Amino acid sequence: MEAATAAARTLRVALQPDMAVFASLPVSDVDADPPESVRYHGATWYLYPHGEHCQFENSASGEVVEANIYAPDLVDPYFLLQYAKTSGRHGAIVDSCAEGFHDMCRLLDHAGIAQG
Repeated sequence: MEAATAAARTLRVALQPDMAVFASLPVSDVDADPPESVRYHGATWYLYPHGEHCQFENSASGEVVEANIYAPDLVDPYFLLQYAKTSGRHGAIVDSCAEGFHDMCRLLDHAGIAQG
């Protein structure tokens, strides 16, 4: 687990200020049971793994972040829009997605971002 912790610390330094790594498992343990919750910046985040994804929900704010466990570089349009709506920081994105999922797909296509 030391290697995973070191990798998470390195990633934290490289990420932009509004991004964070707060739970990490070694690749060999990707199918291991994750904890039910983690604490990050004084908040409890609940983890809900399902299929290829894991949802992280901030119990206080209701903010929801979803990640593909096996391909974290792929962005799911539905879950990205859910994040934009629950974070309270991306009103312009929410406003430009009047048709929800379909508009988010078009925005990701236009930006050249891989979807999955």
